[in-house]
Amino acid sequence: MFSSLKRYIRIKHCTVVYLGGLFIFSSWFLEDYERLWRGLLIVGFYVLFDLLWTYIRDRIWYVPISSVISGLVIAVISMPAPSLLLIAALPLIAVFSKQVLHLGKNRLVFNPAAFAIAVAGLFAPSVSWWGVTWGHIPLSIAIIAGLIIIWRQNRWHVAASFLVAYAFFLKILFLMSGVGIFDLFSKLRPQIIDGTLMFFMTVMLIEPLTSAFPTKRQQIIYGVLVGFFAVAVTYAGQLFGWSDTDPLIWGLLIGNITAALLFLPTVRRM
Repeated sequence: MFSSLKRYIRIKHCTVVYLGGLFIFSSWFLEDYERLWRGLLIVGFYVLFDLLWTYIRDRIWYVPISSVISGLVIAVISMPAPSLLLIAALPLIAVFSKQVLHLGKNRLVFNPAAFAIAVAGLFAPSVSWWGVTWGHIPLSIAIIAGLIIIWRQNRWHVAASFLVAYAFFLKILFLMSGVGIFDLFSKLRPQIIDGTLMFFMTVMLIEPLTSAFPTKRQQIIYGVLVGFFAVAVTYAGQLFGWSDTDPLIWGLLIGNITAALLFLPTVRRM
């Protein structure tokens, strides 16, 4: 029954409703409507840049649902009050990543939203995860909607491998930092049951294009790599004082390129 139900769920449209609803509800709940209009500008610029770039290259117009999704992701996780320069720069960088940074002919390498956040973060604070960090409500929404997305996209193995690897390597990092064995659970729990992690794992990690590899085994390894690199960036941040380096964002990007270089046939032939 559930398998046949998948045919009637248009995942891109459902994701737009989920992200748009989360974005609007968070702005309303926090009574900060400036976040709302700034976020809508980010989405609008993303759609505009993507449409223009595609038309200039291919002379076609299309319905940019994926652009709306990426724009909403940026709106939800970026700084709550970005400057007008950042409002324009974030979607432009993301569209550049989507349109240009390919392996082979059409294979997207980096998650566009994560790439834009990371590049902008080299010059100014760019990430806050504000839309999913303000309480139990966004956590619950992220879990429920995220489970539906994972089920519809058949990405359980990717999300699970990431979560297990992330928890495992985080546990090692805590032990290295002097946390006692009996204190590990209380230390790990808020890191795992967290709106930021749930949103990241169920929206950004399993993004269809950058999480697609020829075999399920390779997709599982991709999840493990992202979990490992996220904790490695956490450790490097502590070691070198990189306080503005977001471990999930950079872990995802390093995992994107590493898995692509390892597993994509077009890369291995080069």
